[in-house]
Amino acid sequence: MRHRLSARELRLKRIEAMYRVVFEKPARFIAAGFLFAILIGATLLYMPFSQNEAVPWIDCLFIATSAGTVTGLSTVDIGSSFNTFGELVIVTLIQIGGLGFMTVALMLLSVLGRKIGLKQRILLQESLNLSGPGGTVRLVRNIVFTTVIVQLIGMLFLTFELYSTGDYSFLSAVHYGFFHAVSAFNNAGFALWPDNLMSFEQNTAIVFTVSLLLIIGGLGFTTIADVAEVRVWKRLALHSKIMIASLVIINGIAWLALLFFEWVSNEGSLHGRSFSEALHVTFFQAVTTRTAGFNTIDIAAMAPVSIGLILILMYIGAGAASTGSGIKVTTVAVILADMWAFIAGKKETVILERTIDVFQIKKAYVVAFSSFFFILTITSLVILTNGHLPASAILFETVSAFGTVGLSLGITADLNMFGKGLIMFMMLLGRVGSLTILFTVARQADRKLRYPKEKLLIG
Repeated sequence: MRHRLSARELRLKRIEAMYRVVFEKPARFIAAGFLFAILIGATLLYMPFSQNEAVPWIDCLFIATSAGTVTGLSTVDIGSSFNTFGELVIVTLIQIGGLGFMTVALMLLSVLGRKIGLKQRILLQESLNLSGPGGTVRLVRNIVFTTVIVQLIGMLFLTFELYSTGDYSFLSAVHYGFFHAVSAFNNAGFALWPDNLMSFEQNTAIVFTVSLLLIIGGLGFTTIADVAEVRVWKRLALHSKIMIASLVIINGIAWLALLFFEWVSNEGSLHGRSFSEALHVTFFQAVTTRTAGFNTIDIAAMAPVSIGLILILMYIGAGAASTGSGIKVTTVAVILADMWAFIAGKKETVILERTIDVFQIKKAYVVAFSSFFFILTITSLVILTNGHLPASAILFETVSAFGTVGLSLGITADLNMFGKGLIMFMMLLGRVGSLTILFTVARQADRKLRYPKEKLLIG
């Protein structure tokens, strides 16, 4: 006779089943961790003690998602809508999102003196997209140390500059300096001013400090640690070399292109202004466009060709294991190198005298095309449900959410509830990665059967 389970045993079985569903795969655990942090943050933001004025639940959830994924898109003015406690909740979510859920979790375990096992190391490996679980504890310590030091220095520079203007008290300058240093280093793009950083368009100290924080955060923690330890170009890891080279090449090309499109061209928003002013604006936008979302110029007023360039930069994004998102520059580098190898008739894909593993090449293509598929799908759904908004602006919003950039053509607040939900999904997908989302639902198993090979007509 079969034993009938009691109500308590059934409850325990359900909990055990839920545990397996969420935690049997690292990808699911990481996604669940981000969701948990976002929901806690949204609940706190919705409380009256966090608000200066009533903010609907959907907007609190949107802000929490945007902060937790270090995006910067906002449906309300956070500087006037939330009080100091609400802003502290937002900046905490930004810090968790920038460092990564697993990094924060392992940091807390380390502080509490708990042992960090292989399972936790593998989870961190998945979270930071590392090649293996080795050296993860040391990496966590480097990440935390780098984050604290860089943000502290950035805060001091911003505080001093804001206080020196005479428009802020010392405590107010510290408050603004701290918030924007964290927001900049984590490539979040949140600002407490209604016009973002447009009022500081020609303030060299603010522009340079924020840009430097963005660059350091966007390089990636593994690259920073590698540079700090090795300090010699020839001995740097291939990943670090690609990151540094891409920083110079991509940002340089973007700066020159934006300068031409916006200052030289008659259609540009900076046409007729001085060369010095144009340099300030285009340099900052070239740096911030890839991941951060700060702006010193009205994005909607820029030339259409500049908007197109920004879309490409947002799609590419920053580096792996960084505070930014996008498909990552290493993905683009591998795909371009593989395409060139195929065209040149080479059997192996080589970058800087290093042969790229076939699995990494496949992964690069999957990341690029799955991300592109998600962008097209979500953009189409948002267009269908928000017909009152321009399709081009919706595409821009979707790519911005995917790249966790935060730039907008001014339609974020006009999205309906369904549209906001779709953009929130894209922000989460961009932060944890399209592969992580796919891994949460896919069943991975290598089949034992092997089928005959067949050649197809391609091209």
